[in-house]
Amino acid sequence: MNEVYEPKEHEISIGIAIIKQVVQNRANPLDIIREALSNSCAKEVKATCFEITIFYDGTYGWSFIFEDDGIGMNYTGKKEPEKQGRLDRFLNLAYSGVAGIQADEFGFKGLGSKLMYLCKKLEIETKTYEGECHKVEVHDPIGKLLKKEKPEMPKPLIYKLPPEALDFPHGTIIRVCGYDGGIKYPEYEDAEKLKKYLYFRTLIGYTRPERLREGFPKIIIKTPAIPDGEELKIGFPWIRKEGDHVEGQKIGVIEPPIEITKEDKKGNKVTVILKGGYALKTSEFGMSDYGILESKGVGLTYAWKGIPYFNLDFNRYKPQGFDLYYKFCRFVVECDDVETDIARSRVSDGVKEPLFTAALREAFRKVMETKDYKEWVKYRRDLKKKDLAETLNQRKDELMRKDRWVFYKEELLHKEPENEQDVRALLWKLETLNALPFYYFKTLEHTAQKGIDIIAEYQEKEHSEKKLFQAVEVEYILENYSDHDHVPEQTSLIIAWDSRNKEKLTKVEGDYRYVWEYSGNNLNVILLKYLPGIEIKRRWKE
Repeated sequence: MNEVYEPKEHEISIGIAIIKQVVQNRANPLDIIREALSNSCAKEVKATCFEITIFYDGTYGWSFIFEDDGIGMNYTGKKEPEKQGRLDRFLNLAYSGVAGIQADEFGFKGLGSKLMYLCKKLEIETKTYEGECHKVEVHDPIGKLLKKEKPEMPKPLIYKLPPEALDFPHGTIIRVCGYDGGIKYPEYEDAEKLKKYLYFRTLIGYTRPERLREGFPKIIIKTPAIPDGEELKIGFPWIRKEGDHVEGQKIGVIEPPIEITKEDKKGNKVTVILKGGYALKTSEFGMSDYGILESKGVGLTYAWKGIPYFNLDFNRYKPQGFDLYYKFCRFVVECDDVETDIARSRVSDGVKEPLFTAALREAFRKVMETKDYKEWVKYRRDLKKKDLAETLNQRKDELMRKDRWVFYKEELLHKEPENEQDVRALLWKLETLNALPFYYFKTLEHTAQKGIDIIAEYQEKEHSEKKLFQAVEVEYILENYSDHDHVPEQTSLIIAWDSRNKEKLTKVEGDYRYVWEYSGNNLNVILLKYLPGIEIKRRWKE
């Protein structure tokens, strides 16, 4: 490659602590793609095509190539922000309104390009409309920033080239070699997972129709799973009523969008625009529930300048009485008036956040007034009543067919236990009837969580010591105790319905009280099935 000048070492006008903080603050490893899209698809770049390539490099590991055919980046080497070219600003912090410079359409503090320093080698080739050509090399920026005891500032080398040195008419090619140490993330080889990220966390899922009508560059994505490349249509995957739907589907949409503005006495003002819809059969729209804040395309997404960035806590913002759950919804709240953190993963504006919250809650209250919402809620409630009725009738039918019931002294207590829950119900009925083989027995607390089932106090005989706050385990079959990872040293008593190996237990009293030698411990056992007065028989005589 013919060089016009010797390479120049560019001094980055940004503190090393700031740049290190930026590269370490990512909500998602793929945020580098998000920022590359925002940079190259801004209207100021005037690109008609933007191509993303994810590939494995034999030397550096997993890597990216970002290519656009826009206006390219000029370089001046000037320190004054107003005199810097696009390439200067790309490498520095100054390419944003924060530095007093007119930012590009999606500029955010000039920090996006710094994510590209999280690699083993960064290369940039760029040519302007006028033929000004430059090549940039940054060697081992990730090592200098993160892997040394004393971090070093990466030092880009700038080569000025003749126009013929680059074989494209204009635009920029960025090679990020060995991103994040070259490790692999699932999205690199999972096309559907990658697209889910792109549509719900990047400009690919753009939300503003007026800007969409102006047009964006054609977006091509290439990965090992998409070797020939695929063009992605820009636009958020809204829930819509039109089209064919799965059986039993019910859809509601916010149409038109709801816009609310809140202002405080100090002149702070926040405007939110709530959009989206909700569906009963969420699988039709690929809505997977991984949790309120983790699920992409489910719940409530925050969008800045039309780009979806992160999920908000749906339950925090919905008003009281709002009968939609996040897993049924695909809502977007657009707001350009509040600050977010560096990673753009949460709202961090302590001054305007109360206004944002108040405006968003009011927007949801407006949703509650719509015909769609009222019809959707009624439909789901009616369906739930029907499902519950069917389930109840099914349980009744199954119960009617039971021919083995537990009686105590001719009084019907319960169906014959089939699981631990049945045993607990029977135990508490027997406790109420004072029918347990104890002088005194009282359940104090029960938990369905990990650990022993019951804390109780009991006294075996009238002359015995009362045992307080004892750990009592309940089992359907005694030997199931070993499957539940209990600690025998912490178990005072086991109450079970029956035992598979009763003959191996040491009988203490009657046919119901035993000692079980288990893991070197002697555990006291009560088998309810054999208590005096207990009978198993049919409820109705033939």
